[in-house]
Amino acid sequence: MDMMTIEGTVARALCDQGIDLPPPPWTEIGSGVWGVVFDLGDGSVLKLIRKRGGLGSPASLIHRETLALGVLGGKKVGGFQIPELLGQGDLPLPSNPFVAPLEGWIRLSQVEGRILSAAMPSHPDTRNQLGERLGAGMAHFHEDATALAKTVQLPEADPIERSIGELEIALPKPDDKALCVKLREHWLRLDREPVFLHGDINFSNVLVNDRGDFSLLDFAECGVGPALAEFRHFEDRPEFRDALFLGYQAASAMPIDLETYYLAATVNALATVYFGGSVQPGVAANDPRVGMRLRGMVNHCLQKAGLEE
Repeated sequence: MDMMTIEGTVARALCDQGIDLPPPPWTEIGSGVWGVVFDLGDGSVLKLIRKRGGLGSPASLIHRETLALGVLGGKKVGGFQIPELLGQGDLPLPSNPFVAPLEGWIRLSQVEGRILSAAMPSHPDTRNQLGERLGAGMAHFHEDATALAKTVQLPEADPIERSIGELEIALPKPDDKALCVKLREHWLRLDREPVFLHGDINFSNVLVNDRGDFSLLDFAECGVGPALAEFRHFEDRPEFRDALFLGYQAASAMPIDLETYYLAATVNALATVYFGGSVQPGVAANDPRVGMRLRGMVNHCLQKAGLEE
């Protein structure tokens, strides 16, 4: 076993805990601000969560994801296959030249397909059809998962309200903190029927296979809130967003509530300023032109929400 890699270090640490995994090397299949995902080569994947990453705390992220997967995992919920939870635990590895400080691990069954960004059709009509089917799948997911949430324990906190609070703490500029206060005030005034939300549906967390079947990954931001918050990551792809809206409205018979959507999209845009702007030194998006584009999206969403600065 090669100890000079993250796989070797993690495999040894988990072996010491009595966790039997296939020996490295493993194939890295995904990474994000909180960690990395490896294909173990036996039909399962291993997700490693760092102690430091994005907004919130790693312990809370792990708790929400494992709680949701304990109920939904291994099932088809609405229009999505959900990976089965195969195990999870702490991973108190100190920092070293090969591994960042880690909080824990989650092992999941591997689901079939490519991430949505890689599977996106080039032809507009085919792309719109995919968006409509995905929107309909989201409507069915909300219906099925919300019904389950009434009988079993699932995370209940509103992901948007939670994000606003985390951004208010994390963003350094007083104007951004004041904007978080304004967004919270308007968000809490909404009177919308809550549903169970995945909380982070985006082009990386949705898989689609060659038959057109969808799978859904990463429940770390799940919770309960207004349905249209689920679309907030798609404002920079308006043609695909509109196809999602069309499919969702047809399947749910629910009108598209643009006030809710654009408030949630503003929160999402403000989070991209945090992740990709000047807050984190060394991030490639420190390019001032990128910062201007990110700030422009915040202002665009504010205007659409009726809260233009």
